[in-house]
Amino acid sequence: MTNYSNSKLSQYENCRFAYDLHYNQGYESPYETIEAFLGSRVHETLEKLYRDLEDDKLDTLEELIQFYNESWDSKWHDGIINSSTKDDFQHHDDGILCISLYYERYHPFDQYATAGIETDEKLLLPDGNTWSVRMDRFAFRGDTFYVIDYKTGNRMKSQYDADTDRQLAMYAAWVREKYGRSKKVKLVWHMLKFDRAVESERTNFELERTVDKVVREIEEIESCKDWSPCRSALCNWCVYRHMCPLFKDEYEG
Repeated sequence: MTNYSNSKLSQYENCRFAYDLHYNQGYESPYETIEAFLGSRVHETLEKLYRDLEDDKLDTLEELIQFYNESWDSKWHDGIINSSTKDDFQHHDDGILCISLYYERYHPFDQYATAGIETDEKLLLPDGNTWSVRMDRFAFRGDTFYVIDYKTGNRMKSQYDADTDRQLAMYAAWVREKYGRSKKVKLVWHMLKFDRAVESERTNFELERTVDKVVREIEEIESCKDWSPCRSALCNWCVYRHMCPLFKDEYEG
C-alpha cells in the first residue's frame, strides 16, 4: 500500500524524471522556489491564527505580520530559487498583502466552526492505496462542511478551475466517505492576493469519476518504466534542474 497525493500525481504529469528522483529514489532537493517558500510562510501564519482562536486568543494583524516576518527570516536559506521578475523583497511583501487582505475581510473569523487545521487524514482508494488529505482548514456551518484551501499564486483561478480541480474533489470524497454520501460539502479556494474566494461543489457521481481517474493514473505510475525528463516552461522553477540531463551543461565546469 502506497500513499499518494495531488502533488505526487502532478509531479508525475509534469516530469517523470523529477518524480523518479523524489518519490522513487527518495532524493530531497536542497532547492526551493520562492513561490513555494512564500506559500509556506503564509499558510503557517494563517494556521497560527486559527490555532490561537481554538485557545480563545484572537491575534492582531500586527502579531501575525510579526510572526510571518520572523518565520521568513529564520527559515530563509541559500537554496531558494527566484526565477520571477520580482525580487525577494517584493515576494516577501506579497505575503504581507495576502495576510492583511484575508485578515481585514474575515475578522473576527466567526464565519465557520473549525473542525481541523492542516489535517493529516487518508482516504482509502479502491485499489488499496491511500490518498493524503491535508486540508488547510476543515470547517462547518450548520449541516454544511467546508474544505478550505489558501492560494498565494499570481493567477486568479476561475470557476472552471475550481469545478475541475482534482485535489478539492478528493478531499470532498474523503468528507463524504467519513460523514456520509448525503452530506453537503463546499470547496473553497481563498485567492489571497486577489481578496476573493471561489466556491465549488461536486456530485457523488463526479467524485466517483475523479477517484476512478486517480486509480487509473496510479496504475500507470506503478507500471512505469520510462523516467525520462520532460522539457517545459516549468523547468525554470524546477528544484531538480541541477540533476537533470537536459540541463547538464549548465552545471558542468
